[in-house]
Amino acid sequence: MRLKKITLKNIRSYEQQEIKFPEGSTLLSGDIGAGKTSILLGIEFALFGLQPGQRGSALLRNGEKQGGVIMEFDVEDKEIIVERTLKKGKTISQDYCSIIIDGEKKEISVTELKNLV
Repeated sequence: MRLKKITLKNIRSYEQQEIKFPEGSTLLSGDIGAGKTSILLGIEFALFGLQPGQRGSALLRNGEKQGGVIMEFDVEDKEIIVERTLKKGKTISQDYCSIIIDGEKKEISVTELKNLV
């Protein structure tokens, strides 16, 4: 798998941020509170959704009603784009999932996406 790009919207410290990853190894460095962990949590959320025991409030930016992650990566010559969103109601939960494989979009359930990835 080669991670190409991640877009974070209202995820922890990020209001709206697109991060492109160059080929090869990538080092995340910065001061405490700069957002390194937020990037890693965004990648985890894109791939696996909320994990058992993980609360959506740990991901959604304070004061926001919705947020999400779009992640673009390559696996075995296939271009894949995964999108997941969070929505605040009585609780904060996963709202929407989709996957695009080589340009073909599928809107699928949280469980289906987790099984595909």
